[in-house]
Amino acid sequence: MEYFIPIAIVALFYFILLRPILRAQKKHKENVADLKIGDEVLTSGGFYAVVKNIQTQDIGPSSIIFELTNGVEVEGTANAIDTVNPRRSVVQSPDDMNERED
Repeated sequence: MEYFIPIAIVALFYFILLRPILRAQKKHKENVADLKIGDEVLTSGGFYAVVKNIQTQDIGPSSIIFELTNGVEVEGTANAIDTVNPRRSVVQSPDDMNERED
């Protein structure tokens, strides 16, 4: 009975604090592993970008080329990705975009 309280505290710590963090890290890792050229991402710096190239390396983190806007490309790592929006299956025309603004 005297061991019940410390075990309960550790269990609460795990289920309330640690488990949600581990789940989020696992989901982020899976999203980055499924990353493909053309996917839209939100960087940890707050920029929306499109993945233009992924260069995997034997040692160290992968290098990813992000296109912020036409002609503006930056290089980063998978750690720079906050969220991933998979590639859009339908290409939007300028007319569709104008309708959305109205």
